[in-house]
Amino acid sequence: MLALFDKLRVEDAEFRDTFREQLRKATNWDLNGSIERDVELQGKRNQIIHQQRQLLNLRLLEEINADTYAAKAQELRDEEAGLRLQIEGASRNRNETIDIAIKAFELSQNLRAKWFAADWAAKRRILEIVCLNWKLDGVSLVPEWRKPFDLLAEGLQKKDSRGERI
Repeated sequence: MLALFDKLRVEDAEFRDTFREQLRKATNWDLNGSIERDVELQGKRNQIIHQQRQLLNLRLLEEINADTYAAKAQELRDEEAGLRLQIEGASRNRNETIDIAIKAFELSQNLRAKWFAADWAAKRRILEIVCLNWKLDGVSLVPEWRKPFDLLAEGLQKKDSRGERI
């Protein structure tokens, strides 16, 4: 089991630090894209709120009838609720993705120590986290890694290298 965990560990401390930095940059880049999307969605929501005010004013001035007002008001409320859900979901997904990426990498680098300190239930949980399934290859069990552990198990490629895996 420890040999399998060692496949996930990046031994080169400099590369491990570089990988963490690239992970941080990637999540920050994604964060910037999410912020732009949030601003766009919030702008659409503000437009709908403005339309709701205009609709109310038209009704108060009796320029539209009650049925027209009710139908359009419902449509605008539904659209605003949908945008609100998209805004909340995007924010939640962004934060969860960042947390999961960092936790997954940190776990992969500390699996050996965690394995020794774990009880049977925790060991089972560790296996469930890093492995999707197990296959029998002759007399050996071979893990089918979950993402992103599969990339670590195969070996990361240095961007400026000749394609050698580490």
